[in-house]
Amino acid sequence: MLKGVLKKEKRTSIALKSGILVASISLMFHGLLIQSGIMPISETAIGLPPNLAIVLSMSWLVIGVTAFLSRIIDGGISSVLILLVYYVLSLAQSLFITGFISPFTAYWILLMIITFAMLGKNGLLAGILAFITAITISSILNIETHPEYTIMAILSGTSVIVCSLVASSIYFTQKIVNSKLNESRERENVEKGKVLTLINNITDAIISTDEHGIITMYNSAALNLIDTNNKISGKPIDEILHLETTSKAPLDTFKELSKSIAIRQRDDIIMQVDSDEALRLEVTFAPVQGGDKMSPDGYVLILRDITKAKSLEEERDEFISVVSHELRTPITIAEGSLSNAKLLIEKGAANKVPQAIDESHKQILFLARMANDLSTLSRAERGVDDKPEIINVAEFAAQLNDEYAPQAAEKGLAFNLDIGSSLGEVKASSLYLQELLQNFITNAIRYTPKGSVTISIKKQKDGQIKFKVKDTGIGIGKADLGKIFDKFYRAEDYRTRETSGSGLGLYVAAKLARKLNCKIEVQSRLNHGSAFSFSLKPFKK
Repeated sequence: MLKGVLKKEKRTSIALKSGILVASISLMFHGLLIQSGIMPISETAIGLPPNLAIVLSMSWLVIGVTAFLSRIIDGGISSVLILLVYYVLSLAQSLFITGFISPFTAYWILLMIITFAMLGKNGLLAGILAFITAITISSILNIETHPEYTIMAILSGTSVIVCSLVASSIYFTQKIVNSKLNESRERENVEKGKVLTLINNITDAIISTDEHGIITMYNSAALNLIDTNNKISGKPIDEILHLETTSKAPLDTFKELSKSIAIRQRDDIIMQVDSDEALRLEVTFAPVQGGDKMSPDGYVLILRDITKAKSLEEERDEFISVVSHELRTPITIAEGSLSNAKLLIEKGAANKVPQAIDESHKQILFLARMANDLSTLSRAERGVDDKPEIINVAEFAAQLNDEYAPQAAEKGLAFNLDIGSSLGEVKASSLYLQELLQNFITNAIRYTPKGSVTISIKKQKDGQIKFKVKDTGIGIGKADLGKIFDKFYRAEDYRTRETSGSGLGLYVAAKLARKLNCKIEVQSRLNHGSAFSFSLKPFKK
């Protein structure tokens, strides 16, 4: 709208300046024709001084071109000077050449309008006064020789003044309307800016289209979602968004929008990011109804990334299902064993009670390990105790040896500590590093019937410190290697099933490794043991 108003004002200015140029040129030619004797001077005009016609003609040409090329309507000092020159030339033209009852008198209307545009009401009144004064002088000079001229001059002058006032009034009204339109547009721009600021601070992607599905407005979150910095306004919505349902059926976005006679939501929408990643979206389709039309004026699309929420929801459901299943067995066994022990005591068979108590104790230890794994997983997920510390690697290795060597000895296993020299320090969460290695060491002891468990900590050629836990246990089959870090996964090997475990240890280990910004490497062969390792950057002061 503002552009339209500005264009209209520019057109008005060009029209006025064009009128001045045309008037100047016509007056120039009229003066030349009089100077050459082709046309006579008006009988009511004052006597023409020598060469005045040619001087006026050249002056009209110069001033007309100057006015056309200058910004005369802006009211600057140069414009006011040009305007004064126009009045002088117009008065000279009317008094000495044309009189006030010629067709050229109409040009005074144009001069009055320009005066009003530049100087307002006072300027217009001054111009009218100058015009009336000139007519009065001309009438007085012609009253004896041409008495009818006075009447015609008054009528002609009255017509010019009335037309000038009406035209100026119209111009003034139009200027007020344009001013109000400008103010309205400015307010609209301010409100639009507020709306844009608001939607740009919303994390959900918002895209607005017209009734044909052409994008008219969007926020920064929309650009982030479709991963582009290019403008998308003016493009069809289906060209920008390539969506599909969870059943892999392509979704025609504009067709879906067109169905919306009311606000609708769908959470079964997928947007493929690349061949390996897809986003799960909750999409709101909303029509924009305006005016008296039955059909919408446009549509608004709100897209929310619910990938993480859906993933957590699915993990939660799976977690509850598996945990309830895994807990049922040890609780049932522990409860049954304790019930048997109570029954044996009542029947006087106390010698068999320790066996039942041992079985219950074993199951309670299993539950304790699962609770510990779940607690560790919860801390890792929430980022609790993840503050990095400066850890002396040699001292840390000695603590591991002191803690786990006795456990290995109880099972008849050799516990070896193989560390390099000048290991220095690492900066990491002490708790996360300890629990990560604890998972590897306890698994190594648990699944090694005989032989040894070795902790190796050495500096590599690239400067990183490699932590490695190696055992001579039952090993892991090729079919299971790709799944050992899955939640609650346990190999089908009967020797694994004979050893109690929650299936959470390595899943938790993978989470901790990501928190420590490292990657777990596994080397294993069935019946030949396993080796789990990861590397950390050394701390440099």
